[in-house]
Amino acid sequence: MTASDGLEYWAGYGFSEELVRALFQGLRVGLYVVDHRGKILLVNPYAERLLDRPARQLIGVDPHDLLHRNADGSSIPREDCQILAAFAEGVYVRSEEAWFTRGSGGLVPVGVMAAPLPLGGGKNMGSVVLFYDLSRHKAVEHEQAAALAALEKLTDRLSLMAETSIVLASTLRVDEALRRLSRLVVPRLADWAMIDLLGPSGDGVDRVAVVVKRGRDGVECKQWEGPLPAFPETSRAPMARVLRGGPAVLFGPEDLAGRIDQDEAGVQWRRPYEELGAHSVIVAPLRTPRRVLGALTLARYETSPVYDSADLSLIGDIASRAGLAVDNADMFEEQRRFASSTSHEFRTPLAGLRARLEEAVLYPADVDPHETIRKALAVTDRLETIVEDLLVMARLRAGGPVAYEPIDVGALVVKEVAAMADGVPVHVDACRDVNVLGNRIQLIRVIDNLLVNARRHANKRVEVTVGRAEGLAVVTVCDDGAGIAPQDRECVFERFVRLDEGRRREPGGSGLGLAISRDIVRAHNGTLTIEDSLCGARFVLRLSLTDRRP
Repeated sequence: MTASDGLEYWAGYGFSEELVRALFQGLRVGLYVVDHRGKILLVNPYAERLLDRPARQLIGVDPHDLLHRNADGSSIPREDCQILAAFAEGVYVRSEEAWFTRGSGGLVPVGVMAAPLPLGGGKNMGSVVLFYDLSRHKAVEHEQAAALAALEKLTDRLSLMAETSIVLASTLRVDEALRRLSRLVVPRLADWAMIDLLGPSGDGVDRVAVVVKRGRDGVECKQWEGPLPAFPETSRAPMARVLRGGPAVLFGPEDLAGRIDQDEAGVQWRRPYEELGAHSVIVAPLRTPRRVLGALTLARYETSPVYDSADLSLIGDIASRAGLAVDNADMFEEQRRFASSTSHEFRTPLAGLRARLEEAVLYPADVDPHETIRKALAVTDRLETIVEDLLVMARLRAGGPVAYEPIDVGALVVKEVAAMADGVPVHVDACRDVNVLGNRIQLIRVIDNLLVNARRHANKRVEVTVGRAEGLAVVTVCDDGAGIAPQDRECVFERFVRLDEGRRREPGGSGLGLAISRDIVRAHNGTLTIEDSLCGARFVLRLSLTDRRP
């Protein structure tokens, strides 16, 4: 066969120099040919680029030793290599995923096809190998896997939030609802959890639930529950800041010890961390738009993943739902008590009024109509006062918008004392420029209520001081009367509660003045408490200071 015959023969198959050049130079897959010894005879330019190796580094070498690897970069035993098996047996093989090393380091994922190729007139059998880049395909796979993982995580989060809502709505008993919540998040989100609630006055704390992981379940540890000492005002512990209205906090092992308060009151607070252990912790407030009710603490051991910002957001949402549930339960109980006490307070004067009117109708000759009308008006005045006070409390607890302005508390107290009618003298010692942000009318009502209450119970004198302490404006109102027993210092702030001494001194009072005062102070993010005194009762009002001047 002449050369010319050969060209004519191949031309019958569409063979041309241009086509060969296009196949070799422009083919977008890698190609190499190995001889019967398994050494590379030929590579195309795309293989050079994909493998980041020049042809001179590839020709004459064993492709298995140079290129073939496992996904982790480790070597593949020759007896386990599918491509070598194809070389040896002279059969076609296809691999959906293999890994080749690159000259610059690292691995490239490839799809591989190998087919037998007769060489030297068919006496020696080599192979041709085609391989193509799977990097883009793998990147899409990773993106899809990441999207699927994110979707699964979102689904788990939505499921957990739904379960949280169901658990919190399953009972109106606050302690039981919070225990159920703790058992839900342990061990799902934490290795141990605890929930603390602020007392009615905002200073004391009650630990209502502690749950610890035991196997696949959470076990309640009631020995950890109970009242805890209040944090000092200067404490910078995470729990103290959260209970004072700060945001949820996340901290890990490197700063865990340094961020737990070291003062004497913090010993009981630190005990769970010391005895249960913690590697990563989140403390989130049980918050409502009106106030902070307590805190949810979740902790993980070293064997669990460290909390991240996504966990912080999720746990913050759960704590907010718990706060709303606690607030709703409190409001339900408060409304129940309110309905009961209100009906009682209205029933007594209405019964008396009805009896007098019936007596006037049944026995007109024996009843002085003017006296009956006068007493009826007195009862009406008392009922009207109660209704007005109840409306004030309803508006306060509804939390509607109120205009705040800078107020000099000392000047306000001095002005209100000067406007009071004759009676028990009131001595005022007020510092200048003790300024707070507040509603003037509401704060006047608080001051007046405290002054009227002190004068009602005083024997000879009332002392009022206005000053600053630990970044707060402090107003103290003291009388020299009989005082208030420690066990009664909280109940006097409840609706319609009047101690025997108060009823004796002013039988017609509504019993709402101190309750209204505390609601106003809470709306101003302050506190109103009764504290120890050498003589009489000592009411202490604390409000945040402001740099703004009236």
